[in-house]
Amino acid sequence: MNSIDKMTQTYETTKMTNLYETDFVEWTIKQTQALNDRDIKALDWNNLKEEIEDLGKEQIHAVSSFVKRLIEHKLKLDYYSDIYRRNHCQTEINNFQDEIERRLTKTLLNKVDIDKEYERAKRLVLSEYKLELPDKCPYSFADLMQRVPEN
Repeated sequence: MNSIDKMTQTYETTKMTNLYETDFVEWTIKQTQALNDRDIKALDWNNLKEEIEDLGKEQIHAVSSFVKRLIEHKLKLDYYSDIYRRNHCQTEINNFQDEIERRLTKTLLNKVDIDKEYERAKRLVLSEYKLELPDKCPYSFADLMQRVPEN
């Protein structure tokens, strides 16, 4: 690679990094185009790597968050007897199951720590209600995703 090619490549890399910092949407469009064209030189490798890593983490976080909320409402449904709350909890459980189903992949399922999400959900429930809750999560993932037949 001659010095002009190196300068051009450095300029393009700097331009792409600036675009990443100033117009993220345009940066994603340019990166998509470079991938479509298989133009390796046009890819912003450092930022692209970081965004892909963050995307994976965000997907795990989203599913884990819905699992926590699902457990929270399942605990309320199973350990609190208020009829109004039961209807509300069942509606919320259905919504969280839908959201998990939309996002879940086999890989993501292996990354969700149900015991950790149980502890978080349990803490929330106990901050609202004086209940006796199990020390360990009483639900498997299959239990959590089991749909309750509508009345």
